[in-house]
Amino acid sequence: MNPDTIDVDVLDSKEREQLEQQLTQYMHELDAEEDFIKEENKYEHFVPSDGTVTPAGLALLQKYLQPEDIPQSFDSQIDAVKALENYNILGVLGATQSGKTNCCAIIGYCLATGDPPPSMKDIFPKKLLPTKFPVKGRVVGVDNQQLHAAVISEWKKFAPKKYLKNGKWEDSFNAEKKILRLYRYNKLLIAEIQFNTNEQNVDSFQGIQLHFVIYDEEPKEKIRKENLARFTTSDRVIEIFGFTPTHGISWSSEIFFNEQTSKNVKMIKLASITNKKANLKTLDEICSQETDYNKLKMRLLGDFVSLSGFVYSNLFSEKVHVIKPFEINQEDFIVYRGLDPHMTKPTVAVEVAVDREGFKYVVGTYKSNHGDDTEIIKAELAKRAMERNYRLGWTNCDKSADSTIRIIGDYNAYVLLGRGKNAIPALFKSEKFVGSKIAGVDLIRQNLKVDDRINLPRLVFFDIPENKEIIHSMKTLERDTFANEDTKVKDDIKEGRHDAHAALRYAHQRVMNWMPLNQIIPEPDEISDNIGY
Repeated sequence: MNPDTIDVDVLDSKEREQLEQQLTQYMHELDAEEDFIKEENKYEHFVPSDGTVTPAGLALLQKYLQPEDIPQSFDSQIDAVKALENYNILGVLGATQSGKTNCCAIIGYCLATGDPPPSMKDIFPKKLLPTKFPVKGRVVGVDNQQLHAAVISEWKKFAPKKYLKNGKWEDSFNAEKKILRLYRYNKLLIAEIQFNTNEQNVDSFQGIQLHFVIYDEEPKEKIRKENLARFTTSDRVIEIFGFTPTHGISWSSEIFFNEQTSKNVKMIKLASITNKKANLKTLDEICSQETDYNKLKMRLLGDFVSLSGFVYSNLFSEKVHVIKPFEINQEDFIVYRGLDPHMTKPTVAVEVAVDREGFKYVVGTYKSNHGDDTEIIKAELAKRAMERNYRLGWTNCDKSADSTIRIIGDYNAYVLLGRGKNAIPALFKSEKFVGSKIAGVDLIRQNLKVDDRINLPRLVFFDIPENKEIIHSMKTLERDTFANEDTKVKDDIKEGRHDAHAALRYAHQRVMNWMPLNQIIPEPDEISDNIGY
């Protein structure tokens, strides 16, 4: 029976059943053929993860992690690709089975060939697609065993066949020198990718000029420095770190957490459960054998692990809490400030706008020049408020500023900031008591939590350059630990260099409520001798 020409309406039940069986067989064959084509052309059919999580995946996290450590949103391979638009250094921190090596290999092929897979043509940054060839790239693994078993095997699996010599990996990859060459039209050399390991001598990293370098697992610092020297003639430095942070806060964490160096750096954390091909049963078995909670977080989320712990952990997410700025008007917003004055380093103020619904927006961060006196600080704060059309509420100032220094003429920053020309209106002193820091942190944490009823947090940050410091602090502020826990408050924070966070904490020590621009006072209506109106 030929199903292409048969008239279904004239078939009896037996013939219909036979036709149905034939069609089912055809469908199975088509599915098998499609799977075969995808398997043979993995690069062309690659689809990046989008950060969605299945209920089963979320249940796995809830089984092993504390609620505050479960992210309120999840990074994805798409986020990693898009980040290259604005950042020279990309950290793809991958949990177990998260697809980090796979992601790095795909990005590497895009940078080498200028030809992203169909699923990424609209998201891969156009400015990074090469126009001059051959492209020189380098991939660095841990040792020979890891390089072959985990890295080269993944690059082989996802190699775009149309750029391989004769369409074959074996004809393009020099196993002795560990160099992969890619070709256009089987003749024109368009890329050379060299595979190295951390075990090699630093001298072996000299020579070629690079267009990109990818680290699969954390490299040695001296190897990273040598690789950076290979970019001197390139238009742009492109460094991609793809690793599971098994060593916790190590030298490489400075790349991502250092205030000065992190401006050109983006860190993406790929959780295991965002990989749709991850085997949750296997992952559950792995986690059930792990007794160290920090290692569990690292394995499940790809988190850097601080021995003392990060203050906001995964409560803070740039995808959730950092928003595009908008205009602030006096009718709908009132702006409160937290102020952290200093004599030996810049004074910092954080500006928080509150709307009618009680949502808080960190709309700005002021930072004085080193050595500016109180008159300059007052003038600049007043100018900011006027130029930005702020309706100011109170300003809560660090209580430590209210101390008189006799040796420099009875200098008192708090008193000077609240009087004279451009005096800060409604200036209050912060509270300081045992545990006051953590009390302020708890209020911030409450506002960072996403309200399930509206699916939004109560505290967000404008994505503007001057807020980079406070956003950085939200990601990297650590808890403090003490040698003798009995002599100090056990739950403290390492806030020393995080002045913007201190200012934000001072702002949260007072109630920030919205108030109407014009207060309406009822006119007396003398209808009663007793009450007067």
